[in-house]
Amino acid sequence: MRTCWVIDHPAHFQLFRQWFREDDILIVTERQELDAMLAVGFEQPTLRVERVIGNPLRRLQKGWRRQRQVTAFLFEHDVDRIISKGAPFELRAAYHMVPERWYISDTEVNTTAHKLANPTHILLPESWEGKLKPTHTYPGILPQAYVPLNSSAWESAKGQVQTEIGVPEDDLVVFHRKLLGGGIHDGDEIVNYEQAIRKMKVHFVENKESAAAMDGSAWELPVQATLFDGVLTGSTTLAAEAVVQGVPTLLISKAKRGFLTYLSDQPHFFHWNEDDLFDGRFSKMANDWIDAMRTARSTGRTPIVDVTQSVLNELFG
Repeated sequence: MRTCWVIDHPAHFQLFRQWFREDDILIVTERQELDAMLAVGFEQPTLRVERVIGNPLRRLQKGWRRQRQVTAFLFEHDVDRIISKGAPFELRAAYHMVPERWYISDTEVNTTAHKLANPTHILLPESWEGKLKPTHTYPGILPQAYVPLNSSAWESAKGQVQTEIGVPEDDLVVFHRKLLGGGIHDGDEIVNYEQAIRKMKVHFVENKESAAAMDGSAWELPVQATLFDGVLTGSTTLAAEAVVQGVPTLLISKAKRGFLTYLSDQPHFFHWNEDDLFDGRFSKMANDWIDAMRTARSTGRTPIVDVTQSVLNELFG
């Protein structure tokens, strides 16, 4: 089946790339990391569309512009199906043009997109906690379909980061990515944790979207995170990618997701979802996370393995 893949986020590119065929087409949002990821070279016809952010009216205006662009693009390139993760306007554009319109989501709070999408197929995780009803499901979480479950990479790299930044080998070094809140649904989920983490007895290495775009590391981001003792972030996507690979991860975010509930049983995942970071409960969680990093150094890491990838292979072909 000739497919149109809608890529609105770096993680979507990581996920979908494994199914690209030569005669497929791509719709890719304009954002720094996606620019860098496209630069490696793709032969498929590609349409770039603006990112749908801003106040509700602004988002609607941008969305309708995207829809018109996509309609024209699809007139030029006949496809059998379109697959979109959380981006509804492309599916609306394809309504009378593409027989199969797949909508994937793992973000329960994106209810507006769910209502706008008008798909023929709805693919949701088994952990889904929202009102949208699936036509198909997959177990686990989507990073399990694209991140490499190779704990030996970290085993061989232990101490390497410490050497590079000039700290003692026994010191803990943490991969830190702060969420800026520019997305459609994440503004209300941000917790200001800067002051609370300053006294933690770890070394933070900051990773920013702009840096990944500049140094060409956007494709390697999920693997980069595994080279550190742990991850601290406000991003649910990065948290999931790290936890899947067995990395002790502290997510500080008010986000509620079914896949976070799914991950909550993992002893190396810690999720703080409140504004108050100056009480004993947060200190205990932070200390438990630090202990988990030290334990992983001596006992190794345990990636999470399930059949998400094989289920998607069966569905997408």
